[in-house]
Parts: sequence; structure tokens; C-alpha cells
Amino acid sequence: MKFTASEIAEAIGGTLVADAGSSTIATDTRSLQGGEWFLAIVGERFDAHEHLDNAAGCIGVIVDRDVPFDGGIVKVDDTTKALQDLGRAARKRLSSPVIGLTGSNGKTTTRALIACAVAPMGRVHQTVGNLNNHFGVPFTLLAAPENADVSVVEMGTSGPGEIELLADIASPDVRLITNIGAAHLEELGGLPGVAQEKGAMYRSASPGDVCVVNADDPFLADMPLPNGVRVVRYGRAEDADVQLLSATLDPDRLETLAEYEVHGQFVSTTIPAPGEHIAHNAAAALAIACALGVDAKQAAQALQDYQPVGMRLAIERLPGGITAFNDAYNANPSSVAASLTMFASLPGRKAVVLGDMLELGPDEARYHEETAELAFRLGFERILLVGPRMSQAFADGASTHIERAVDGELLVSNLAHWLRPGDRVLFKGSRGARVERILHSLTQALTAPSEDT
Repeated sequence: MKFTASEIAEAIGGTLVADAGSSTIATDTRSLQGGEWFLAIVGERFDAHEHLDNAAGCIGVIVDRDVPFDGGIVKVDDTTKALQDLGRAARKRLSSPVIGLTGSNGKTTTRALIACAVAPMGRVHQTVGNLNNHFGVPFTLLAAPENADVSVVEMGTSGPGEIELLADIASPDVRLITNIGAAHLEELGGLPGVAQEKGAMYRSASPGDVCVVNADDPFLADMPLPNGVRVVRYGRAEDADVQLLSATLDPDRLETLAEYEVHGQFVSTTIPAPGEHIAHNAAAALAIACALGVDAKQAAQALQDYQPVGMRLAIERLPGGITAFNDAYNANPSSVAASLTMFASLPGRKAVVLGDMLELGPDEARYHEETAELAFRLGFERILLVGPRMSQAFADGASTHIERAVDGELLVSNLAHWLRPGDRVLFKGSRGARVERILHSLTQALTAPSEDT
């Protein structure tokens, strides 16, 4: 969206020092195209005011101090708050529906599924990458074209009060919390704290808003909702408005055939990703699309266009006929359990590489133990427990098919020699664990000439 200098100053309560024309807002000097307004953000470890020389091609700057700049200048006390206020201003310009979602697991996957399901409405704008925090949400709104037919805004949290802030900025017409799970426990103080934080998405709803509720989540199924909102329930529960009836995994094509009853109408779709949890997330997408007036069959058909985002159960074909499941973007106990359960349902020999799960608070050792024990019970032929936390987890340590290492790359050679054509390997861990490095090393090891030849 484009803003004039006076519109910027009015939106952020700033001082118009020097006027300039109308343009879009940018916050990163590394991706400037020229001709934008540059907003100099100050973060914990960076200060964009130090890079104003790189903004020479901009028509103006938004700053919190006196700076020499040959162009427009708007001065404000706090540029982070200015970004958020500009996000609010951008939201007010959108006359089309805004969908807001948060949750402990599956936010990005569900966001992508929603974008598919609402595609019959026309032009869909959605969050890009992981721009889901107090910087990313306003930037997502600023990037929205004013002629978008629907916008899908993902919201994450790293501490108390953030979802309340983000929901205030985005003011969604349709609101979803995917689930409540063990994530960010250090900051939020246990599962009740997670539910309190995520619940702000519903608590801040206005009369007429749509609250889409996971009927299978015990924290969400009975969560109080504001008066005057429209409630749509989804899940396996018999009283769900959008009920997931079945989810059948095709082990060869790695697709999921899902069947639903949508307000009494039976629909089915094939989602090009494996797992019942994918089908469950797709139920939320169907619920949202139908709440916005999309025909259920059209929405279900549109789900076939889904593609995994980033390292979220992305399927990669490795040398030697090996299939890797790259689910290494992030992890917590419930998301790992979902991935392990799906993976165990596939035929053939399977190996799992499990990295640390971070930000789990004082019970982190118990969560890692339970996850390792689940992997053992599911009967995988090879289990690699990597990282300082996961490598200490109990999982029948005397078993020869379980290996442990703080540095998981030390186990790559053994895994490469063990694998044979047709085998599958799952990689799962928190973002900070960077389990994808092990996948990269394994790919190199499988590509290298064998010492036996």
C-alpha cells in the first residue's frame, strides 16, 4: 500500500519534517527497490538508522532522531510502534475479509491450506515466510494490495500479550486457534499460560466476527467466546460443523485422501501431503472458506493445490532411492508426536532423526524422554537422538538401533551405510536445533562414491 508523508505522519502521530510523494513502506535496506519510504526499525540487536546510507534511493525516511536525508522525513518517538500503527492504518483500508490464525502447532501449514481453500474468492494475500510477529504482522498488512479479495494473516507469540497486540493490529474478521500445545512454555508458564496467551485471539473478537474452533482440543472446545460472534466448529467431534470423517494415507504417492461432512454435505479431497494432522488442519481451512461463502466442494477441490511451506514435512528424494521427510522447521512434543505417528504408518524400513525441542521450561527433560520413548514404541528400525537434550533422553539405551550424539552429524556416516533403496528418513527438531544440517550432510554422504567400489 502507498502512503503520502502526511498520511504517514497522521497514522503514527509523527512530525512531518520534510514532505515527499506517495509510496510503499520498506523496512530492510537489503531489499530496497528504490522510491519507497524507509522505516528505520530499532530491534534488540540492530538499529536501521545505522544503514540510512543504503536508503539513498528512497523518497523519504521514518526515523526516531534527527538525521541528514535529502528527501522526505517523518520523525516519531518509536519506530517499532510506528510500524504497528501503519499496520493498523493499512488494515483499515482493506474492505475485504481478513483471516487471523494462531496456535501451538501447524500455523503455517494451516495458513497455506486456508489460502488454497479461499482461492475461489479471488485474489488471496497471505503472510510470507515466518513474518508472524510484532514486526511481521504489520508488514504483512502493509504489503497487502488494496484490491485483495481476502487476506490470511498468521500470528505467533514469544511472550505474554503478543497475540493480543497482533490481533488488535490485524483486527481479523475470521479467527482461528489451531490448537494448544507445549510450546514457548518458558515464557508462557505451562499449558494454561499458552491457552491464556493464544485465547486472546478469541477474547478480542467483536460482534459479527467468526470464531473457528477446534472441537477436538480440550483447551479450545469449551473456551468462552465473546457475545455476538459466529461460531464454527471443526474436527473429529460428532457435533462439529465441519467434521473430519476419514483420512487415508497413500503410502506410494504420499498423499492424504480426506472425507468431510460440511454442514450436512459430504465432500472429499486429496491433499498432496501425508498425515491425519494435515487432514485435520484442512478441516479448519474448509470451515473458514465456507464461513466466507465458498462452496464446500469448490473449497475441497482447491485444497488439492496445497504445497508444503519450507521445512514443514517437505518430501525430498535423496540419492540411492532414499526418501527424506524434512520436518525440521520447528518442533514441540505434540507436533513431533503427529509426525512420528504419520511416519510409522508408512510401509518399509524407516529411520528417524530427532533433534532438541526448545523453550519447554523446567519439564523439558520429561518431554524429551516421552518423545524418545514414543519413537521407540512405534518400532522404527533406526532412531538417531541428537542434540544436548534429546541425546540424554531414555529410549532403551541397550538397543543397537538407537544412536545418540550431541552433534548429530557424527552419526551421518553410519546412517548412510545402513540405508538402502526404498528406505525413508524423517528429520524433526526445533528451529534452533538445525536438524536440516544432518539432512544436508546425509545427502552429501549418499552422493559420495562408496568406499566399497
